Amino acid sequence: MYVARTKITDLEAQFAELKGKIEDRQTDRERVEAEFKAQVSNKDKDLAAKDVESLEIDLKAEKVKAATAEEVKQKAEEALDMSTLPST
Repeated sequence: MYVARTKITDLEAQFAELKGKIEDRQTDRERVEAEFKAQVSNKDKDLAAKDVESLEIDLKAEKVKAATAEEVKQKAEEALDMSTLPST
């Protein structure tokens, strides 16, 4: 009976030790997941900022194109007007 009780006590101690290791691993896993989520969130913010910056650059480029196109149109209209004026 004493041997059985000693064995049960040893097994309970091993069980408690393994349970503690599992809990430690779970805590580590949760910490790593939280760090990963924070990194992903930061990357998402960085990408969003880059997207906004890229859109601003694209908008500026489109404004320049529009201004250039308007200038070309005006020059063409001026040239057309000059070519249709009667010569004196």
